[in-house]
This record gives sequence, C-alpha cells and structure tokens, in this order.
Amino acid sequence: MKHTDYGTNIGLLKTTRGIVLIDPMPGNENLDVLNNAVKDLVDGPVKFILNTHEHSDHSGGNAYFIKKGSTLLYDVTKIKEIHGFLVESHTTEDKVFFHQKSNSIFVGDIYDTSWHPTFYSGGLSGFRKAIEAILKLGNDDSIIVPGHGKPTRKSELRAFRKNTLDWVSRVRKLKNDGMTAIEIKNDAQINIILDKFNLEDKADFIPEKAFIWFIERTLTVIDKDV
Repeated sequence: MKHTDYGTNIGLLKTTRGIVLIDPMPGNENLDVLNNAVKDLVDGPVKFILNTHEHSDHSGGNAYFIKKGSTLLYDVTKIKEIHGFLVESHTTEDKVFFHQKSNSIFVGDIYDTSWHPTFYSGGLSGFRKAIEAILKLGNDDSIIVPGHGKPTRKSELRAFRKNTLDWVSRVRKLKNDGMTAIEIKNDAQINIILDKFNLEDKADFIPEKAFIWFIERTLTVIDKDV
C-alpha cells in the first residue's frame, strides 16, 4: 500500500498480540480505503500502530485508527514477533522494525528508493550507524522496506550506502575547492552520483530547486562529522 502523493510504504503484520499497522498514511482522503483493504487482507481490526518516525506522511493516519480502537505503540517489547530499535539519521528518533517471520525490515526514511538520501538529523555518522544496524538484521534474503519507493534487498541498500558516501565525499571536496552550491550542481561527477539514486529512471527525478536544496543541506551537516 502506498500514499497517493508521497508513495509512503505501509506495513501490515499479523502477530499473536493482534494486527499491527506500520506508518498508516495513504492520504487523508484514502483512510477509509486503507481500512477496508486491511479488512480484506486480515481477519480482525488493527490493534496496534507503529511509526518509523513522526513525520506526518508516516504518522498522519494514527488518529483515524486510534478512533477505531487501535493503540499507538512507542516500542515493540511486548510483541515478540517484531524486533525494533532506535537510530538517528533522517530524524532524531528513527525506528527500525524487523518482522522475522516475513523476513521484512521496515526502515522508514533512513532509506528511500524514490528520492535522494535525507540523513540531515544524524549526519554522516548517524547514517553510517543506522545502515550498519539494519544490515545486521535478518539475512541477505531479507526484504528492505524503505519509507518510500520499491522494496529491495540488502545488496541495493549497500549500494545506497556507497552512493551516499560518494555523494558526501564529492560535495566536501568541491566545497573545499571553494565552489558554491550552484557551482556544485553543475559538476559532472555530482550529477553521475545523483543519478544513481534514480532507481526508477525517472526523467524528472529531482527538480532543480530540490537538487540545490540537497546540496545545501549536505553542506550544513558534513562539517559536523569526524
């Protein structure tokens, strides 16, 4: 299931404690549709809600399901089928959930296969730690469910990590060479690296303003990392 505007991936898991819904935000106008889809897929109501982080495109459907009797959980210690932990990368509190039975790992916006990386809260250090923690879960057949975009395997996640580190390294070098964000945008190698995040080969992958914003946001965090 995906948000009609943002492509937010939504998890639906059966546990011994009841039905768990992860990041229930298909768009405000589609919450009834999501609820009906859940009823078609599983026997019983949604008992628990989990969020990979608090941004509205992931948590915006919480109130709707809480009104229907669901409980929002801030940790998963009481659900034995799901292992969860906190990291800092996209936000100060990114939550990762591993469902062993389906061998699925829900990672939120730590990883996005439809956009460029957004490691702004944790910087490069937080990003590295988050990806390493995710890679330790499950096995190489695990399904990695990003916050947005198509699910992948660990091989693609490792490539995403390499491309992100290459991006930061190139931006840092060009910054040290005295280049501005506008000048960095026109660097041939920067454009090659950026295109590696375009897994769906979209012609309009990133608008120019978003491209410059990505560079500017990268510039604000790279000096914080050692």
